Amino acid sequence: MDSSRSSVSNEWLETDGRGGFASGTSAGIRTRRYHALLLTATTPPTGRLVLVNGFDAWIETPAGRFALTSQRYAPDVIHPDGAQRIEDFSVEPWPQWKFKFEDGTELAQEIFVAREAGVTALTWRLTREAKNARLFVRPLLSGRDYHGLHKENGAFRFDPTPNGEKVLWRPYEGLPGIYAMYSHNGHYTHEPLWYRNFLYEEERARGLDDTEDLASPGVFEWDLSAGEAVWLLTTTDSPALSLKRDLSVKKFLDCLRENERMRRAEFPSRLHRAADAYIVNGRHGKTIMAGYPWFTDWGRDTFIALRGLCLATGRFADARDILLACPARACAPRCRRRTRPAEKRQAR
Repeated sequence: MDSSRSSVSNEWLETDGRGGFASGTSAGIRTRRYHALLLTATTPPTGRLVLVNGFDAWIETPAGRFALTSQRYAPDVIHPDGAQRIEDFSVEPWPQWKFKFEDGTELAQEIFVAREAGVTALTWRLTREAKNARLFVRPLLSGRDYHGLHKENGAFRFDPTPNGEKVLWRPYEGLPGIYAMYSHNGHYTHEPLWYRNFLYEEERARGLDDTEDLASPGVFEWDLSAGEAVWLLTTTDSPALSLKRDLSVKKFLDCLRENERMRRAEFPSRLHRAADAYIVNGRHGKTIMAGYPWFTDWGRDTFIALRGLCLATGRFADARDILLACPARACAPRCRRRTRPAEKRQAR
């Protein structure tokens, strides 16, 4: 593994254009409570909830079983050893990993968030032909405020609602349901488990609560020898469901992927593309995020950042829309010191 490119100190961020996002580290080990695959804004850009925190994954070949992922558990144990098999990591045009296994099997993994669709797309494909290679993925779920932490409890509902190439979970009453769609070369097996005592290193360094329990309702399995493994995550209130219509999961992915490639190719530089992540569509119109992963939109920050994000980049229509939406949001500048909610709780 190239430790300079794949480590817990290198982080990636994919935003959905509505205040939600997916994020993590290049090593795949979550170090913050904010690292997640499906973190949605229920009242865009606020009301953020973490629904899918991550996953545990491995492959099985005639030579044996090999992990793709690693997790950090309290007191300070990393298991299994999947991160050691990362050969390369890149963020262009979105986060991509290359794995190499002891038997010579090579695998590519990609993660991207489709802008405005509310879908996190994950794919895995063999980069060298291999027979009898199968991928297994266990989703890790919660259903909590993005500033909070999740603990094992009897109220979590594991039961799925299978429907063709997708599975629906509704972990808690009153929260959006979670859709997991998978390509035709895969299937889902219900095997509920609790994973306990994940340790978030960055939270520990901040002196905050740093351990969490996550629920895993079952296992997805794909035959990699039969083609690319596709796993799409979204919510029951996502605009993506109306876009999918009668498309297969693979064709839907191809549509999302091509649209994202074209959209990202329009930016003249990585700096322009990074700036775009902060301009989002809220329930009252366009607005500017004050910062990831903690903050949503703030009136003072909006007016400070608007000149650089919109005027300097020639996005005059966006600047106009943001200014017109401000009265609806009642976004008067707030000058008091902003304290992260987790820090407020700690201070008490």
